[in-house]
Amino acid sequence: MKLNSVVFKLGATILFLQLIILIPLGYIILQLILNYSINQTETQLVQLSEKYATQVNDLEDPENLQLLEHLTDMTDTSAVILDSDGNNLLQTNWHDDITDQVLDTNEIKQLDQGETVVEEYTLNGSTYLKVAQPITNPNGTNGSVVLFSSFGLISNSIHNIIFLVILASLGAVALAMGFTFFISKKLGAPLIEMEKAAKQIAEKKNFSLRVDYKANDEIGSLAHAINHLSETLERYQTNRNEFFSNITHELKTPLTYVKGYANAVRHEMYQSKEERDEFLEIIENETDHISNLMDDLMDLSKIEEGKIDLNKEDVNINKLAEEMLKRSQFRASEKGLKMELEIPDKTVYLFADKSRLDQVLTNLVENAVRYTEKGSILLEVKEEDTNVFIRVKDTGIGIKKEDIPYLFERFYRVDKSRSRANGGTGLGLSIVKNLVEMHEGDIQVSSEVNQGTTITLRFPIEEAAQQNALPR
Repeated sequence: MKLNSVVFKLGATILFLQLIILIPLGYIILQLILNYSINQTETQLVQLSEKYATQVNDLEDPENLQLLEHLTDMTDTSAVILDSDGNNLLQTNWHDDITDQVLDTNEIKQLDQGETVVEEYTLNGSTYLKVAQPITNPNGTNGSVVLFSSFGLISNSIHNIIFLVILASLGAVALAMGFTFFISKKLGAPLIEMEKAAKQIAEKKNFSLRVDYKANDEIGSLAHAINHLSETLERYQTNRNEFFSNITHELKTPLTYVKGYANAVRHEMYQSKEERDEFLEIIENETDHISNLMDDLMDLSKIEEGKIDLNKEDVNINKLAEEMLKRSQFRASEKGLKMELEIPDKTVYLFADKSRLDQVLTNLVENAVRYTEKGSILLEVKEEDTNVFIRVKDTGIGIKKEDIPYLFERFYRVDKSRSRANGGTGLGLSIVKNLVEMHEGDIQVSSEVNQGTTITLRFPIEEAAQQNALPR
């Protein structure tokens, strides 16, 4: 595993967080156990000393030593009985570390007042817990019993506990490392797969590659984004290849006509003046076709580079729609189509670039004529609130629902065979969409196959146009 890999970094982070929790938690547990052990020892010594003190009636009784030895053997403590002056009467299980002066003056006073003495006693590096209990009789305090418990015994117990805690901690760390490795692998594996897929897409242009990860989380969202990018690039590559193929065809065909008919005219391969004029007209038409194609390519290039500037002015949309209808009437009548225009009685103004707006309408209406074999084409203008709507509706071949989202993409053509036959290049609608968006507008499409298509443009009315529309 590489040290700079996501899996290692993720695993190290999780393990570090676990250790941050385990170490303070272990320290707190040890302190609690230590305090508990000391408190328990103290409580036990106090109870034993109280019990012993109540059972001693006569300090000179020889049974006191036997009882005291029994007590110290059971509890592994040192014990001593003192008289009222603090003198040592008897002792058992005694340690050399314990000084002969068992009690100081203040402690003797405490015992005379009937209080229990609990103190830590340290000498020569050894620490003991000292508990002194007064021995009383009806006449008052006549002595005391003092018990000593070595902290060494407690420390041994604590060491055992520490060993067990460390052992448990190591086990927890091992489990944590295993859990961390599993989780990091689980989380890192799809990321590594995505990295490989991204490299394949970028370096080998394998746009058909997809990431198989469908979890509903951030990684799943990333996988979906990579798949979407791959699909987009694949579609773009396909459309680009088709586009260049179509452009080659669109250029080659008219150039072939131009060359052929120009050669025929140059060598006077015509039967009459009318036939020569017909040849020249074909050359002119094909030249116009090439010129229009070049214009579309130039517009598309300018749009992609952001080099198109809009020369906005107040445009009379009613008049623009009427002019558009007149220009399209001849082509429509050739196919037996009915051209209809619906405009409001009130003049609708829009602050826009007239030539670009005309280009948009020309593309949409000519498309409607091109793909409609019978029926009618409607051009409608409507003003609602602060928006102007321009609608082009035809009764043509329609568009499949799955094709609508890609309709305005560059190089995309719905029906490739029909588009080629009708002279389409897949550039017009892409240019339309960009020009509409440059006017802060949007475009909507609704269509049914063999029923027709409706394209609706919406433009916001800017302040200049609103003022122009006010009655004077």
